[in-house]
Amino acid sequence: MKRFALLLLPAAFLVGCGPSKMPSDFSGNLSGSGMESRGSGFSSMAEAIRSGNIPPEAILTTVYFDFDKYTVDAKERNKLDGIAGRAKNTKLIIAGYTDQSGTEEYNLGLSDRRAQSVREYLVRLGSTQNNVEVLALGEQNANQSASTREAMSSDRKAIVVDANYAGPVARPAATPFKSSGAPAPVPAL
Repeated sequence: MKRFALLLLPAAFLVGCGPSKMPSDFSGNLSGSGMESRGSGFSSMAEAIRSGNIPPEAILTTVYFDFDKYTVDAKERNKLDGIAGRAKNTKLIIAGYTDQSGTEEYNLGLSDRRAQSVREYLVRLGSTQNNVEVLALGEQNANQSASTREAMSSDRKAIVVDANYAGPVARPAATPFKSSGAPAPVPAL
């Protein structure tokens, strides 16, 4: 019996190491890029999203997901229904995210499936498929200090961003001082 178990162990390992569920257009780059070759109008906003500098005014909505899920939950559909009219008339980037649970490769695939799920829902509501791009970022911006599933819940999301937003893109402050030279107040933790 022990010999049989030892023969099954390598077979089980090989099955577990089979092809993962990665995005169909995944090129092997885990940085979340891939939109450079896509249509114009997406590049600058995609770069702002990747760098974590999404202008708040450009965010149409944020859809949250349950742990290890990627279908749009009924309670989150109202958010997408509410932006459907505006979403039909603009280019969108849907950025998918995960919490820090799981491997980087798995999280990248899950974030892609989350964003694709939101995209499919918006297309059913009337958005043009060519005007909606997906950006899978995995755990890139996850709260690394979160230690419970509840604490990590805010990282399991897809953000719908207006790619045509023309306002200023916020840049991280270079110094903690206001223009008057006085130190900026330190936020309470």
